[in-house]
Amino acid sequence: MEGDTPFVEAENPTENALIAKDDFTRLVLMIDGYKRSADIAVAHCAEQPADRDFLVYPIIFNYRQFIELSLKYQLATHGGQVGIDANWKTHSLDRLWEDFTTLLDRYGTSDPDEADPVVASVVAQFAKIDPKSDAYRYPVDQKGNPLPITFAATHLANLADVMQAVAGYFSGCDGYLSDLHTAMP
Repeated sequence: MEGDTPFVEAENPTENALIAKDDFTRLVLMIDGYKRSADIAVAHCAEQPADRDFLVYPIIFNYRQFIELSLKYQLATHGGQVGIDANWKTHSLDRLWEDFTTLLDRYGTSDPDEADPVVASVVAQFAKIDPKSDAYRYPVDQKGNPLPITFAATHLANLADVMQAVAGYFSGCDGYLSDLHTAMP
């Protein structure tokens, strides 16, 4: 309607969502926000199964965005210490994962839990179904051609469980790499 303004501050400050001013804080909040949003939607679908077919697209997109931003965070936060630049120019999960594994190699990290190949597989699956980060945002590409869909159905609760494990992996990597950086001469 005429005069409607979507972005206003509420009179009661406790009713406002705050948008962080610095880019690092925004990045951290975005990573967690995309994942939480997907988790909340999955939980909603468990209670309201009729909504699954509507919410599957933003759920998959939000989990994919969580992975992309998590990789970009790792590169931006820990890459400089081992000669790897942050990569903000690509949506390619394959490329970001390759840079991330190079980062891990340069830190000389081991993988005693053998989690790296498991997470690599999850990242590769997301890269395969949505290589440009558009397949779950649009039904067609920029030329109007249908975007391919790799599978016809997915179990959302399983997806959420897998993504929780991926979140734990990235959190563990962040802590470990921070400790390694602190210990560097």
